[in-house]
Amino acid sequence: MPVPQDILPTLNEAQVRIVKRSTPPEFVKQRMGRGGLTLDYVEVGYVVDQLNEAFNFMWDFEIEGEKVGTTQVWVKGKLRVHVSPDVSIVKTAFGGADIKKSRETGDVIDIADDLKAASADALKKAASLLGIAADVYYPNLRNGGK
Repeated sequence: MPVPQDILPTLNEAQVRIVKRSTPPEFVKQRMGRGGLTLDYVEVGYVVDQLNEAFNFMWDFEIEGEKVGTTQVWVKGKLRVHVSPDVSIVKTAFGGADIKKSRETGDVIDIADDLKAASADALKKAASLLGIAADVYYPNLRNGGK
């Protein structure tokens, strides 16, 4: 049975404009990815700023689980944006980071920093599912699938 439209979470026009707007070029960074590919990304501060603007600081992010492997860490995070006192939209995503090791000794430097990086990655991914910086991560979406 379909959900009645009047109880579906709805963003107001200002929120839609914010989450759908193009990411300003000065916020798009680049890094080398696996296989020598150059990847575009935004820093987590940009995403937090957009969430704050769109939802008037009424959002939260929760880590639902984490795993520490031998070379990487990953987390599962849940972004919840509050569109009214009783209604929220939830997006869940995974994020990961390489474990940083000392060049001299090979010892792990700080696993907490690696988990924070993975958490930031998960937040950015979840926010992109909502629409924030989606043009950076999914350029074909904004270009009509071209």
